[in-house]
Amino acid sequence: MRNITVGAAQLGAIQRAEGKAAVCARMITLLDEAAAKGCDLVVYPELALTTFFPRYDVGHPGESDAWFDAEMPGPDTRLLFEKAAQHGIALSFGYAEKTADGHHFNTSIQTDKAGNEVGKYRKVHLPGHSEYDPARTHQHLEKKYFEPGDLGFPVWRTQEGILGMCICNDRRWPETYRCLALGG
Repeated sequence: MRNITVGAAQLGAIQRAEGKAAVCARMITLLDEAAAKGCDLVVYPELALTTFFPRYDVGHPGESDAWFDAEMPGPDTRLLFEKAAQHGIALSFGYAEKTADGHHFNTSIQTDKAGNEVGKYRKVHLPGHSEYDPARTHQHLEKKYFEPGDLGFPVWRTQEGILGMCICNDRRWPETYRCLALGG
């Protein structure tokens, strides 16, 4: 029998003006707590590095680019990956990804205990709307900021088992579980 201790790391509210370096410092604090409790894997939330920015309407695309990462690990997240490797803890967390060819995805990454990327998943089922609607008291603009994921529902052999990922709204669709189950 294999046992994996998973830590669910809730960050609390992230303010719009809060930078990624400050958020990563909070993530490292939770990682250190998880290490003290013997965790093998720490899972952080969707879009963990920023505020949940799809609730805001930003008119100019360049303004929203600050929320996206073109590389992972990047300058703000490198220390998080290093600390995870020092502790021997695998990570899973969501972030806003901007690809080299300019695509934008709501992405989650999975690492191994050495801090190496094992896999990446891009959210397929984007909820909300694509344009600001002044009649709505709350905005949910995932379709404005992200494209539907293009990687399907892959699984990876890691942690002495098989892991897959999905993000938030993906859980509402049976194909998510069917594809993950077919992958093992």
